[in-house]
Amino acid sequence: MLKIFRHHKSILWILLTLSTITFPICVQAQLADFGLVEKPLAEKLTAKGYLSVDKVQPGSQFQIAVVVEIAEGWHVNANPAGEGLIDTEIRLPDTPYLTFGEVVYPTGEVLKIDSIGEAPVYHDTITIGIQVDASQDAPIEPMVLDLQLHYQACNDDVCLQPETIAFTVPVEIVGIEALVQRMNEAVFANIEFGAPPSSGSDEGNLARALSGGQVWLAFLLVFAGGILTSLTPCVYPLIPITVSIFGANESAGLFKSFLLSVVYVLGIVVTYSILGVAVASTGAVFGQIMANPWVVGFISLILVSLGLSMFGVFEIRLPHAVQNRLNTVGGTGFAGGFAMGTVAGVIAAPCTGPALAVVLTYIATTGSLFLGFWLMFTYALGMGLLFIGIGTFSGLLSALPRSGGWMYVLENIFGIAIITMALYFLKDVFPPLQNFLQNSLPFFAIAGGLVLIGLWLGKLTERFSSISGGVRIRKACGLLLAILGTYMLVGGIQQPAGPHLNWVYDETEGLEMAKREDKLVMLDFYASWCAACKELDHKTYADPAVAEKLADYVNVKLDFTRSSETTEALTEKYQIPGLPVVIFMDAEGQVLKRFTGFVAPEKMLSVLNEIENGM
Repeated sequence: MLKIFRHHKSILWILLTLSTITFPICVQAQLADFGLVEKPLAEKLTAKGYLSVDKVQPGSQFQIAVVVEIAEGWHVNANPAGEGLIDTEIRLPDTPYLTFGEVVYPTGEVLKIDSIGEAPVYHDTITIGIQVDASQDAPIEPMVLDLQLHYQACNDDVCLQPETIAFTVPVEIVGIEALVQRMNEAVFANIEFGAPPSSGSDEGNLARALSGGQVWLAFLLVFAGGILTSLTPCVYPLIPITVSIFGANESAGLFKSFLLSVVYVLGIVVTYSILGVAVASTGAVFGQIMANPWVVGFISLILVSLGLSMFGVFEIRLPHAVQNRLNTVGGTGFAGGFAMGTVAGVIAAPCTGPALAVVLTYIATTGSLFLGFWLMFTYALGMGLLFIGIGTFSGLLSALPRSGGWMYVLENIFGIAIITMALYFLKDVFPPLQNFLQNSLPFFAIAGGLVLIGLWLGKLTERFSSISGGVRIRKACGLLLAILGTYMLVGGIQQPAGPHLNWVYDETEGLEMAKREDKLVMLDFYASWCAACKELDHKTYADPAVAEKLADYVNVKLDFTRSSETTEALTEKYQIPGLPVVIFMDAEGQVLKRFTGFVAPEKMLSVLNEIENGM
């Protein structure tokens, strides 16, 4: 009997162990079916590299094809993707003896997205081509290329956070006596190396000019790219700043205005040359400089200082000894023009056109900083032609009648424009400036009224340096109202029409407020690159019925645009698989409801009614 008992006891222990192992899995599966546990995300994208030849000889050229498989129901942004979207991009290694040339991305399929319009995307299977040159002194040995693919996967409801996957491509370098055979021809059949992109840009031509030794053609194409960039909308904010510097100068003649404009453009040129080479040498993206809050704050501080100087609050002067020295070459105007040019170069940084992107990639992959400097110099010079023309002929404004303080009026208007531009830059890093903007007729009516009252009180025919006492206070109040009204008009146009929620931008602060006021909480996880997040703002939260219900909630908006320790902690705490994610909680922090992806106003109202009825 004892033996039989021991035998059954062993079987019992085995069954108990198996139950212990399988029970959590079964329970987790059941919970997942009820939406209580987040289901693990399947792999959305794979990448594999293929060579055009079986072996590579020193001094020869070969190609790499990257075949990207995208999971069914998902898509990634094309390259180029459009403003505010994250390109699907091959990131190339810095490999000795190999020079990467043209990267050929396929043309994306245009997808209609309500919040941002049309956007090109990739789905199913795509192939990306890369031109590679092996140097004459490449060692006869095998090597492995470590490539990366940076992308952002989205479906109809949600955009996952941007990811980077790594993959390798083995390359065998052989002597010139070895027999080399082409392979994978079917993979390379649809890649048009050397053909200009369908968008009509000069990117492909520039890459071929750089890799083919046609330096003169490369400089010509870069110069043309700079001119085209100067015509893009993100350069427009520099126009009133340029006019304010030169047009408000009463004593400047046509020739002096031309010289000041040239010096101003040289400031842009120097900024682009130095910053472009520095950023490219570290593999960073030039346009992302303006995403740094410290940079935005510094630029805004300079703009505000320039605006105040236009009002006559103070004069921006160099030290007396330096000023006397500069008087021999035209006075402080030239130094000021050059300094403002360096600032303008940073403000225009987001206007990185195709030509600039190719130059930066070329500098980063080849290490040719000397050539890169002069290419960037040429690009910025092309972009500066517009400002030379504006600065030169803006000086003719001094020929207008001067009676009645005309030039003071001009200076004050330019000062209002410059400080308004500073606020516009700050709104992306200082939430309260963004939070109160609305796109509605009453809001615009108030803004217009503030501008009119501000101009009436602002004593535009006077400068601060020439008035005192109560008149100075009146002028200050008037200018503040005019700046606020102008900012409301400019910023409000870009906001979604309809009601505006009162957002809290800090999780801890929002939860404490909810507990203190005994209110429900809505956590909205968003990012600037998330199209569905923008749809929530423009369609769902702007719906009057939804906004009325959410007015009784503590609404917390958490920015996941850039990764940080805070976003990583929140991702782990709330298990954020992708964006947008909306979580409803009670005042004690208990989760009542959550959903991922865009929901229409009708669905949101249903969710809110369900939450309130369950309380």
